[in-house]
Amino acid sequence: MPAKPARQSNRRPRQHGLYVTIRPDTGALQITGYIKGYGRVRQNASTADARLADEEAKALELQLLRGQWHGERRGVRPLSDAVTSYLKADERNERTKSFLMRIARALGDPPLASINQQTINQLRDVVMRPGVKGSSVSRTLIAPLRAVLIHANAQGWCDVPKFVMPKQTQGRTKFVRPDQMELLIAAAARHLQPVLTFLVTTGARMSEAIELDWNDVDLQAKRVNFWKTKSDKPRLDVELPMRAVLALAALPHRQGAVFLTDRGLPYADKGRNGGGQIKVGFQGALDRANENGAGIDPDLTPHDLRHTWASWHYAVHKDLLLLKSDGGWSSVLLVERYAHLMKSGQQEAIEAFRYGLDTGRDRNRANG
Repeated sequence: MPAKPARQSNRRPRQHGLYVTIRPDTGALQITGYIKGYGRVRQNASTADARLADEEAKALELQLLRGQWHGERRGVRPLSDAVTSYLKADERNERTKSFLMRIARALGDPPLASINQQTINQLRDVVMRPGVKGSSVSRTLIAPLRAVLIHANAQGWCDVPKFVMPKQTQGRTKFVRPDQMELLIAAAARHLQPVLTFLVTTGARMSEAIELDWNDVDLQAKRVNFWKTKSDKPRLDVELPMRAVLALAALPHRQGAVFLTDRGLPYADKGRNGGGQIKVGFQGALDRANENGAGIDPDLTPHDLRHTWASWHYAVHKDLLLLKSDGGWSSVLLVERYAHLMKSGQQEAIEAFRYGLDTGRDRNRANG
């Protein structure tokens, strides 16, 4: 027997009750309607079969009515209540807000109890590109939705969510040695040299570097403040090694943005952390450095200089907690991958680079 066609979304809703419509934007089945004492309901059906969707709508209507008769049951509150409460409870960054808006548009406003692993699977099909990496699904769908549901659980509104985290392939973390970094800087255009020096000696993200203002730089104290960071938590009193101090001191201006383009203008914000602001110039410097025998990974990116800084930091200090704190990471787990990148014996070369020393010359001077 052929499936009963879904009732069209242009049909005038009944005053009370739930029924199935067709979303005009995606063609997906949607459960919508109004329950007295609860309010409007709007959520995607979990099936593309119209008859099964009708049964789902009736079951949901019964569940919500029972909640009205016997008092609110865990999980009957709509997702919009949980999202609103989550956003009001604390300041959230713009990326989190954007992810939650995308999720809400795709799901509608389902009861919290209906959100499960199948919801994640549906979201992945609707809002993500085919073949997207598991790390992207975790970051843009699971993490923000789970945060909202954990917050709702603390209010007594629903149970703790259980989602299956996608398997993530561990890619190779790229970094450079001090001698390779010297060749890369030497091969860069003049206006890029201080940027590259700053990134690799401070661990700054590209966004932190291009948004840095001279008001937040103290060359005498050898310190810098990053007010806008990925986590929205400022990193203050960050050390400026002598190599960075010398690079900044050589800049001809002392007002506004610290780093300027070859045209003397502030850098544009292009994706914040990926390094797109200097992508062309960086690739040119990388190619020229490798032509001179640097042997650097040809896929190195500006953001990999933060990885380089982290690997150098651990090679010198052997302290993951200190690395986590100095780099502004939220967890030690995020910095463990940097612990064993550098081979032993590079500490002297790292310190020589960071502090602008010629270790061979200094050693001869000491012996003389």
